[in-house]
Parts: sequence; C-alpha cells; structure tokens
Amino acid sequence: MMSAGRGFDQYSGSSHYRLHGQQVLVYQVVVVVVVVVVVVVVVVVVVGVVVVVVVVVVVVVVVVVVVVVVVVVVVVD
Repeated sequence: MMSAGRGFDQYSGSSHYRLHGQQVLVYQVVVVVVVVVVVVVVVVVVVGVVVVVVVVVVVVVVVVVVVVVVVVVVVVD
C-alpha cells in the first residue's frame, strides 16, 4: 500500500496543514498591511510629500476597514 504522504490523513482525506478561517484572516491582514507599507514607501520615494498625505489617509481608511471586517467576522464566527 502506498503512503499518502506527510501531512495528509488518509482516512479523513484532509490535510493537517490546512488553515482555519481565523488564521486565514490573520494572514490576509498581514499581507494587506505589508502591501500597503510597500506602496507608501514607493510613493514617498517616487513622488514626494504632497501625495504621501493622501496615501496615508487612504491607508488608514483601508486598515480600519480591514480591522473592522476581521473583528466582525471573528465575532460572528
């Protein structure tokens, strides 16, 4: 009989490495924050200070929306 491989439960057919809903949300938030920081740094380097203020405001709004969505989903779940 062949082995199903590491991290795979041959009886239930599920992977031990599958992420739960809350873990996925945390990773999504981390990815969003990293992308936002990279975008802000690039804008600062390329454009200058005037646009940075607008970008910072947009970033703050996006982060607040993401945090609210995560909190609502975690509380509902």
